Amino acid sequence: MAPPIVKRFAISFQQNYWLGFLTLVAGCGVSGLIALQPPAPPPAPTYSAFGQLIPKELPPAFTTTGNELQAQGRGISLSKGTLLSGRVFQRATNRLEKNGVKLSPQEIRKMRERNLVVDVPEEGEVGRIRLQYTDRESPTRATLILEVFMEEMVDNSRWLNTSELRSRIDALSRRLEQVKNELTEAENRFYRYVSQQGSDLLAIQDGSLFSGITSSQQRQRELGLALQEIDGRINSLINQLGLTPEQAYASVALSADPILAGLRGQILGIEQQLERLKLDLRPEHPTIVKLLKEKQVNETLFQQRAQELIGARDLAPVPISQIRQDSSLDPSRQRLANQLLALETRRAGLFRQLNSVIATEQKLREQYEKFPDKQLQQAKLVQEVEFQRIVYQNILTALVDAQSAEAETVGSLSVAVPANYRPSPPPQPEQKNKVLIIGLGGGVGLVAGLGVILLLALIDDRLHTPQELRDSLVDREVPVLGQLPFIYSSLYREDLSPALLDGDAGDLSFYERFRSNLRRLGSDVSKVVMITSVSNEEGKSATAYNLAIASAQAGKRTLLVEADLRSPSKAQWLEVTPNPNNHLEPLRFNNNRTDAVSLVPGVANLYLLPSPGPQRQAAAIMESSELQLLLKDARGRYDMVIIDSPSLSRCNDALLLESLTDGLVLITRPGFTRSSLLNEAIDQLSDAEVPVLGAVVNGIEDLVAPTVDIPETDNNGDGNGSGNADIREIPVLRENPI
Repeated sequence: MAPPIVKRFAISFQQNYWLGFLTLVAGCGVSGLIALQPPAPPPAPTYSAFGQLIPKELPPAFTTTGNELQAQGRGISLSKGTLLSGRVFQRATNRLEKNGVKLSPQEIRKMRERNLVVDVPEEGEVGRIRLQYTDRESPTRATLILEVFMEEMVDNSRWLNTSELRSRIDALSRRLEQVKNELTEAENRFYRYVSQQGSDLLAIQDGSLFSGITSSQQRQRELGLALQEIDGRINSLINQLGLTPEQAYASVALSADPILAGLRGQILGIEQQLERLKLDLRPEHPTIVKLLKEKQVNETLFQQRAQELIGARDLAPVPISQIRQDSSLDPSRQRLANQLLALETRRAGLFRQLNSVIATEQKLREQYEKFPDKQLQQAKLVQEVEFQRIVYQNILTALVDAQSAEAETVGSLSVAVPANYRPSPPPQPEQKNKVLIIGLGGGVGLVAGLGVILLLALIDDRLHTPQELRDSLVDREVPVLGQLPFIYSSLYREDLSPALLDGDAGDLSFYERFRSNLRRLGSDVSKVVMITSVSNEEGKSATAYNLAIASAQAGKRTLLVEADLRSPSKAQWLEVTPNPNNHLEPLRFNNNRTDAVSLVPGVANLYLLPSPGPQRQAAAIMESSELQLLLKDARGRYDMVIIDSPSLSRCNDALLLESLTDGLVLITRPGFTRSSLLNEAIDQLSDAEVPVLGAVVNGIEDLVAPTVDIPETDNNGDGNGSGNADIREIPVLRENPI
């Protein structure tokens, strides 16, 4: 089987072969016109002048710069870019203009591009430079122009060497001034560093910094011994008193307060009275209760005063027993506590002195540790100053050498062979091969024509073959319910009906298979079926009519509804004449089922609801209760209802009746259905959740139906297989060879 692209190209070739033929004729015509053109006249004669330059033996130089520039100038003078520089052209044109030869800008451009040829030896080789100039006027003019250019090239080599030397002197002078400024900056940086860090460097060098570190260490040892002595005395006092310095401070403060002493005495007096009265009175006695309250009040005041003295307001209350114990120091223990507090204060002072001495030592050590970095920075600054002085001296020496070599510079080229003229043979006219030109034009036209046809095939989004339609439907998960043949009667005779009213017609077997595939979906799923298409001319109405005929001939009461209210009725296809009043009052006729539905003559069990179209308010009739009641009544009265609705690209009438149906069937046709519109329609139906029962590939040419004896499953629609056996035709698709 040929690839799809080959089929599409063949179909496009059948449709657009005239365009490829016109392209071929155009290519042959253009090539014929070119071949018939008279031959071009022979070109005008040209005159060529030749000359040679040779590198000049340079005299010995007495300076290093002179020798370097002579070797460098020889290499530069031998380059093609230097020989044809803008200065050479400018000076040569000025001299030629004084001699009566004026060159136009076009001649100068041609001279640069091709007329003036310079053959320079390869790099690293020493040889002659060959020059050739071609002119169209006279040999004398060609010789004069080449001679002037050769002289200017020699002079330019001398000027180039001199200018190179002067450029170097200028560059050395500028560089010398820059290095001098850099040397001054380096010296200033060294002086600033010495002025800022000199005292630290001197302190390290004369030993004063090291002496300070030693003194700090000695002072640390002395303070450490003093702290050890004080710590020993403090520990001794703590052992004697049994109190820490903080507890000793609290005891001294509590014992020395007169208010606290008075409250303590009152509490003791109350306790003595209570001890005496408890011997004679019960605890519930008023006197006992009064004394207990006084004791409680005094203890509360006693506890509050103690917390004020020791500064423990924010902490938990100190027990009364602890306060009474801490406030009962005798004078000797108070003296010991005061000594402990004095030693603690002295210890804190010595500790602060020790921390200060340690910090001072740390700073001195950091300063001592930075000495190598500072010494290294000083050495770097000294080296930088020395380096800048050396650079300054070298540049100064090179500048003096270049100035001395300026007088030694000479040119690098000389004339070896003066410009002279050599005659050349006259040019011959160009000959054309007319057959070859016409053949090439025809070949180009043929390729262009085939390319245009292929381009039209690639940009055409129509699905031309049934296989492309089937593949597109399968990709979108739409089942193919059948393949229907092309009805030739509707093509050759417009007055003939595409409806297959003849029950023995061979094409009707395809519609019978289409109906059987619908029935296999289930009697409840495919009882009310809507037939629609993506666009016009896909055979939607012909499919609906012939499907209804096949259903009626299978013994099913079938109703065909023409739901395209925007177009005239096609009832004449079934030899039915619709009521003319139906067009004027469609709602009344739809409400009266007897007047609306017509029996089709010649086809048993087939009924037709003609369209009252064309109607301006088609949507209103579609949504009317009369039409909805009619379709609901038809579901109960008929075995199968087929609705012929407008195409989806034309209007949305099919979606208005979709809720009254079991689903819809899409009709496609090779060569008419477009892939973009088909995908868009399927997406639209999927988004609207419209049930799509499947699709049909219609209008297939060369579709034959070989006769095979198979029993019909159910002629009566009861699913029991009790119907009469009949001979049906299974359609077979025979691809049209392309």
